[in-house]
Amino acid sequence: MRPLAPRSRFLLTLLGALLALPGCEAVVPLAAVNGVSLMVTGRAVPDLVVSGLTGRDCSIAYLDARERYCRPDLEVVEQPRCTRSLGAVDCWVGPVPGNPPPRSVGDARPAAPAEPWPERVL
Repeated sequence: MRPLAPRSRFLLTLLGALLALPGCEAVVPLAAVNGVSLMVTGRAVPDLVVSGLTGRDCSIAYLDARERYCRPDLEVVEQPRCTRSLGAVDCWVGPVPGNPPPRSVGDARPAAPAEPWPERVL
């Protein structure tokens, strides 16, 4: 690894000094931002950052409930589709046989297309 250039070293030193400049006064705005974030989203700012980076549901409150910090992704379970048959109801998890597939049990008949109002001639 090669050493940093003098300009880069100066910029890093300046950045460190600027970060340390507010001292303990920086805690108040950060606490206010975290409080507003907790009220609005139910999560602290670090939880929002980690959730955004990982794409999962992460919160410090889960650790308090003795769970993992990030909840695992939920598996999507396909709901069965039920159709009418002769004297019974058949439920299918995969593709429904038939072409076109029959209507589901809870579906109503398709509505007739709405006809426009006739124009009045005066």
